[in-house]
Amino acid sequence: MSIRNSHREKIDISIVIPAKNEAKRLPRFLMAVFDYCNKSSKKYEIIVVDDGSTDETYEEALELKKLYLSLQVPSLKRNRGKGFAVKYGILRARGDIVLFIDADGSTLPDEIESNIRYFQEGYDIIIGSRNIKGKKQLIKARIHRRLMGKIFNFCVHRFLLKEIGDTQCGFKMFRQEIIKPLFSQVKIYGFGFDMEVLYLANKLGYKIKEVPIRWRHVRGSKVNVLTDSLRMFFNIFQIRIWHGK
Repeated sequence: MSIRNSHREKIDISIVIPAKNEAKRLPRFLMAVFDYCNKSSKKYEIIVVDDGSTDETYEEALELKKLYLSLQVPSLKRNRGKGFAVKYGILRARGDIVLFIDADGSTLPDEIESNIRYFQEGYDIIIGSRNIKGKKQLIKARIHRRLMGKIFNFCVHRFLLKEIGDTQCGFKMFRQEIIKPLFSQVKIYGFGFDMEVLYLANKLGYKIKEVPIRWRHVRGSKVNVLTDSLRMFFNIFQIRIWHGK
């Protein structure tokens, strides 16, 4: 069964998936996303943003478009960074709710249904967290990544965002109304963009709900623990300089 959303139809939820060199992992994850969407009564669109991949990511995603007509596959000519790819996709999304989720399958799409209800309570942004305990939460991560995560989170709490326990989880949902005023100000195009988005959202007065999710480490991470961590530490102070206290 395929999802058939014409461009004239109202879209309830847009799913943005940034992808760089994900030819091996993306097809399986997309099948899980489409299976989830097909079982829902809501209208979905899926936007896979190919971030200048050098493998067959674009071709693999485009092949699935033959089966699932709601899929869009914009391709960036060169690698611009995860933050840029997310921003590119989100600013083009038409859903009443817009979310992005990582292509590696570390978080599954059923987290959408589990947490979308919080928008009815007045929240503007729902973010997944690996640091909040929940009844169904399952966290599987390697020890060195947990250690780096704890150090990084300490610095984020100390210098940037005290209220949020996990800025970097690759699952975040937004009301359509706040997309343009929020993402038009984002300048960081690497992995540190999540911090900037949340810092700006907090500054603009948007209501953020952090929720526990099921998350597992998937082999083939694009994050370099050393170089990307150092870059994100630097991003903390860039955000303070650019956007003030």
